[in-house]
Amino acid sequence: MLLKNSIPIVKKIVFLIVFLSITVSNTFAQHSINPFPKGEINTTYTTSEKPNPENNKLFTVKNNRIEVLYTWKGNKAPFGIITTRKEYSHYNLELQYKWGERKFKPRLEDKRDAGILFHIQGEKVVWPSSLECQIQEHDTGDLWVIKGPAVIVIEKNGVEKKLDSSGDTAFLQNIKYEDHEIEGWNTVRLEVRGSKSARFYVNGNLINEIKNFVDKDKKPLSKGQIALQAEGAEITYRNIQLEELQP
Repeated sequence: MLLKNSIPIVKKIVFLIVFLSITVSNTFAQHSINPFPKGEINTTYTTSEKPNPENNKLFTVKNNRIEVLYTWKGNKAPFGIITTRKEYSHYNLELQYKWGERKFKPRLEDKRDAGILFHIQGEKVVWPSSLECQIQEHDTGDLWVIKGPAVIVIEKNGVEKKLDSSGDTAFLQNIKYEDHEIEGWNTVRLEVRGSKSARFYVNGNLINEIKNFVDKDKKPLSKGQIALQAEGAEITYRNIQLEELQP
């Protein structure tokens, strides 16, 4: 039974937790930037889009939101990425996403799919050499190691395993701990610390963790560009915030 005198103490603790949470959130917002600002294509960021007869656009960049495929004409669409020109190393990246209605060939019958690529190296093709936090219906938070890098995965129970994409298999996956995607808007947060570690969070829940990144030459993979994917489904990314940190 909770004693009467302890009730004010409990209220104070709850207030302190809420206050600290708001303070941390405000500090993050004050020190963060949007890496994909409206009107800065080919200066701050680039896309992999190619000219097409319909003048279709994969990405429509608005004020702190990116709409993917919402104006696309037809039922077939290519895949693509929108990529920062700057390389980032130590940072926290946070955004919200929400699925639209339409899907496009060749993924018309598949799950809605997208993703966040980081530590990108080399040519900016649809799937460049990089690490990925998957955004996909009920698979958000899965890890993909793509075309060269190797990482150590830390499972939820603490067991560690190596994923190395420099060999015969260029795409390697590690399943998230749990599914925390909800209907409507979802929040994804990446906490990246150079070549040392990265943590993926979905709606505040830690769902994947990796460490000790190296590139195809086994040198520390400590930085790279960041990209958002278009993979055949309408999606909106909004409130994109990146807070750079000191190593």
